[in-house]
Amino acid sequence: AAPAPAPDAQVIAHKFGGTSVASAQRYRHVAELLLQRPEPTQVVVVSAMKGVTDALIELATLAAHGQPRWRDAWQALRQRHHEAATELLGEDSADLLQWLDGRFDKLAGLLEALAVIGGLPEEVLERVQGLGEVFSAQLLGRYFNRLGHPCAVLDARDVLVVAHGELGVSVDWERSAANLAAWRVDNPQSRVVVTGFVARDGQGRITTLGRNGSDYSGAIFAALFEAAELHIWTDVDGVLSADPRVVPEAVTLATLSYDEACELAYLGAKVVHPQTMSPAIARQMPIVIRNTFNPSHPGTRIASSSEPSGPIKGLTLSEQLAVLNLEGSGLIGVPGTAERVFAALRHAQV
Repeated sequence: AAPAPAPDAQVIAHKFGGTSVASAQRYRHVAELLLQRPEPTQVVVVSAMKGVTDALIELATLAAHGQPRWRDAWQALRQRHHEAATELLGEDSADLLQWLDGRFDKLAGLLEALAVIGGLPEEVLERVQGLGEVFSAQLLGRYFNRLGHPCAVLDARDVLVVAHGELGVSVDWERSAANLAAWRVDNPQSRVVVTGFVARDGQGRITTLGRNGSDYSGAIFAALFEAAELHIWTDVDGVLSADPRVVPEAVTLATLSYDEACELAYLGAKVVHPQTMSPAIARQMPIVIRNTFNPSHPGTRIASSSEPSGPIKGLTLSEQLAVLNLEGSGLIGVPGTAERVFAALRHAQV
């Protein structure tokens, strides 16, 4: 678990998903939203632009299978980032465009190598699929600087050290905190934009936190910066009491306890993943689920306790699940009953 020093009320952490930074217009909106907030120090963890991670994985897969169309896909992805940079920075975009070209050229060289070897090693895939966050952080960070608001961009691969195990990704908190402290000496700005999703392992190899790992990155860096709160910005107003496609009367929950949020997540509700909540629980740091597209809405606050709202907090639905109950005295003492029942179900494809 994360170390749990007293949180710094001056620091608020924010995490923005891919839909929140899908275009230059969305980056502008995110910047305006953050600039309107009063916190003295902001830590902003960003995902890749919507669809970029999937596009990078497809690039690597196409190249590894010798499909020459990876070049067109590479060019389209490069052009998308060029357009976002130009629209954001205007006449000040030359340095960022040069930076992007350097990274895309290195990516092309890597893809050429995959085409030659005819395979896709896991270590190479880890390196490729995390590039979207690296690009995204530069876009937002440089936009802040262009607006005259000093901002540092932190590549998590320079700080965050993790290990992969049977129970998922674990953080080397001691090494990561030491790395961050050293980085802050040279980067003392009060606003920091951080790459989500990416990290290094104990041997220094580039890795990721797994698909949809950017929320976990948000919680990790909120803990490392000793933030008072973590705001996770998405495309809904908060955690709903039920799936609105099934229950049209579903409402946004104002509060949830950590236990309630974990329980709902385990049972299939689209709440913050329990792994994301782990660093927050360890330091009793609230998580607030907010809507980037409706920032005036207070969202859902997840903390150690929640406001009472009746006997039921929320409902979840597990699709394609059947419950079969067998009972009766004829089953008593009959060996292998369960085995025969499941064999019959498999045969019937129930």
